[in-house]
Amino acid sequence: MEIFRTFDEQYQGIYIAKFVNCPFYQTPNEYETELDKIQNELQDPLFVRNFIKSTNSGWKQGAFKNHNLTYLATDVLQESADLFDKLDELTEESQNGDCFDLLFDEFKELSKSERYDDPGRRKMYTYTHGSLIRLYGVLVGNNAIILTGAGIKLVDKMNHSKALKMELKKMTYLKAWLKQEKITDATEL
Repeated sequence: MEIFRTFDEQYQGIYIAKFVNCPFYQTPNEYETELDKIQNELQDPLFVRNFIKSTNSGWKQGAFKNHNLTYLATDVLQESADLFDKLDELTEESQNGDCFDLLFDEFKELSKSERYDDPGRRKMYTYTHGSLIRLYGVLVGNNAIILTGAGIKLVDKMNHSKALKMELKKMTYLKAWLKQEKITDATEL
């Protein structure tokens, strides 16, 4: 596991994961971090369209099964542009002092039982709860979130999609790695 900063001399805020030597997943070699990978994929119309059509998305079994493919692909592409704009703003704002409220408000726990987990699995919506795209990460202490990936969520529950199951595994793996390495806040990243 490698953790990257979003700014030089960063001391808090949003960090980015790269999976290396992980038993079930490796960040592809052509990408420095998971954020680089998802930015490339979620802004590529052909990738988005093919992913939605694939069995990995869960589209035909999920909440959006009656939605048109072109409609969904267009929405995902628009949301991804807005998501990365929002992420840039959050990354910048997190450097202005205590960022706990900012990170806690924007990155929601995966379930109510995880609200106070530290480290804890988190998600960020592009717009609201009904967004098609989620950004996933792990909250560490009260001043850092480490991004592990993103997903196009077309199903009710994450475990109903092969791709989203992988995002769950990546977050769980990072939590275990942080505990093993005894990393409890951004000063140790």
